[in-house]
Amino acid sequence: MADPVLERDIQVMDDLGYDVARGDKAAERQLTAMVCKLAGTMTKWQWVIHGETVEFRKVIVRWLCNKGEYVLARRFALCGRGDLGMIEYGGDAVKVVPMGCGCRFCPRCSRRFGARFLRKVGKHLEANSHGEIWHVVLTQRVQRSETLIEARERFGKAWKRFYPKLRAMGMASALCTYHVTASVTGGWHYHCHLVIEWVEGTKLEARGAELTGAWKKAKADSGDKQTEVFGRKVCEAGGPLTRAEIAGQGELWAESVDPVAVALQYVVRDVLQGVEKWVSKINNIEDASTFAEALSSAKLHRLYGAWRRKLPKPDGEQEAPSPAPTDGSKEKGGCGKEKIAWITIGRMDEVLWWARGGNEQAVQCVRMLLLRFSNKGMVSKRLKSLAPACCR
Repeated sequence: MADPVLERDIQVMDDLGYDVARGDKAAERQLTAMVCKLAGTMTKWQWVIHGETVEFRKVIVRWLCNKGEYVLARRFALCGRGDLGMIEYGGDAVKVVPMGCGCRFCPRCSRRFGARFLRKVGKHLEANSHGEIWHVVLTQRVQRSETLIEARERFGKAWKRFYPKLRAMGMASALCTYHVTASVTGGWHYHCHLVIEWVEGTKLEARGAELTGAWKKAKADSGDKQTEVFGRKVCEAGGPLTRAEIAGQGELWAESVDPVAVALQYVVRDVLQGVEKWVSKINNIEDASTFAEALSSAKLHRLYGAWRRKLPKPDGEQEAPSPAPTDGSKEKGGCGKEKIAWITIGRMDEVLWWARGGNEQAVQCVRMLLLRFSNKGMVSKRLKSLAPACCR
């Protein structure tokens, strides 16, 4: 695992950045080498949140440095190293405050982008009854000579023709998530996952065949003969979910006890996986630059219909009184919610290290993360494998 980044290392990189801005070529080479070295190794916590993506991270950092984006390259290389572990003062709440890079092509930050959309869907399902919900996958044929941006544009043209048909079939709401992977034979596999809520009372017996026909017609002018549309029912229509917390804290979320939310979470693992699984075959600057450029300008998640609208606040909602501050704690809360006093334990790599040494607060932090955010996702599994026995 990686050595710690000391304050003097950051200062050296800052000083080199000033020299680079003045046109010093030697400083460019030295700064590039330092940032690439950062990306080439991971701390334990970075491995938890980024997974086996070190080769991809190295080529992305090299590409950013070649573009002169040294600040962004360093932020990408350090993504997650500054994450803070926090516990509730006098309680059992726990959270991780992220220090990410914010890049859409980052394995970690891409999951957090998707989680924002998922939280909004969850609030709608908690507040209102819902129609039957389906999971649908729309695909297009891979064209070897096509760039990723061209593949995205080709799909976008078909989607514009398909969407009005989808509304006419009875779509009430939808969460749309785009996935892209490099094809082993060349080109890019660009496709779309849809979580669709149908208008209550819609007759769905022949809906799968209708979706396939509409998607085939939408792609007709591209010469694409691949018309299969995967679709399956996720859950029946029903009342509001008792607890639709299916996003949690980005990569940290808990398995629900509500049977409908459980069904949705099964889909969510596919839909909001981030780019971690997509980049396993990307190990050269050409593919990395193509991938990153396309994702930097792309909206990978979209909401449609009722899920897009903002929910009204409950009548009579008032701001709760603030609790008295406590030593070393931070407060966070919102309108109508009880505020929590937080104690910062330290950076997550420090928390993991201290927990192995038996530090009481660090052990509590890791233990509560495992208890409250245990799921079948990749991040949770990696955290469990690193947690010391005293935290389990």
